[in-house]
Amino acid sequence: MQPVVMLMGGRISPVDECLAVFLRQAGGAGARVAILPTACDNPQVVHAYAKGLLLLGLRHSPFILPIWERAQAEDRILLRILSHINGLLILGGDIARLLSVVQGSRLHHALQQAINNGAVIAGISAGAAALGTIVLYSVLRLDVPGYWRPGLGLLSNTIIVPHFRQRRRQMILMRVLMQFPAWVGLGIDEATAALINGEGIHSIGSGWVALMATDALPLHQLGRSLPWMIHLHPGQSLTWGAVPVQSLPMIIDNRKPCRRLPPVTGTADVMFHFFKQ
Repeated sequence: MQPVVMLMGGRISPVDECLAVFLRQAGGAGARVAILPTACDNPQVVHAYAKGLLLLGLRHSPFILPIWERAQAEDRILLRILSHINGLLILGGDIARLLSVVQGSRLHHALQQAINNGAVIAGISAGAAALGTIVLYSVLRLDVPGYWRPGLGLLSNTIIVPHFRQRRRQMILMRVLMQFPAWVGLGIDEATAALINGEGIHSIGSGWVALMATDALPLHQLGRSLPWMIHLHPGQSLTWGAVPVQSLPMIIDNRKPCRRLPPVTGTADVMFHFFKQ
């Protein structure tokens, strides 16, 4: 089955519409679902999401992976669970802790294998941002040393920014992308998710999903580049072929059949915004 990734921008309740879509994509009531709570330091929140999935129709309690330290991320026996799941939910919280525990570990490799095997990988807030190629640590000043660090890279050439409009991160993402031509930035509002597969991207929830890049315009051939942005409103879809950039965040293997996106429930209009440098 074609890999599917869901990126949630934060403020996702345990019974949110976005989680209901995650559950359907993972296989519905009979799905085998796990939760990775590493970034979250509140056990009550972790168990609230587990209970929420049950309220949304999951028949069997999700397995909460007890991974809080690096040694646990190397546990071969524990990680065998990931080879049998249909969906994994990565909770938000402390992104530094999440990356320090997971990055380069056997768990990291197991995540890559799980998505290649067709499991749906979903992240909330920091859990979503960590799936990109790099992670922004300072969203106010780019001259701060170490303002970005490598992410888990499940989406290649991609920067994922949750809480996008609520925390006014449009300009910071644009400025960072100017340093990474042909990369794609994904800005995701709160109470909103971007569902990504080999066909394209679909917006779920009440907010916007923004795609931004600095490539594929004629001016680029003259040694210049204009950044562009596409806004997807709730329910809108966009196929990858309609995106004006050459290097896309492909998680796909074209030899495998595509898993269908949910039907579009909103208008088909997509807004293109071009910025002057």
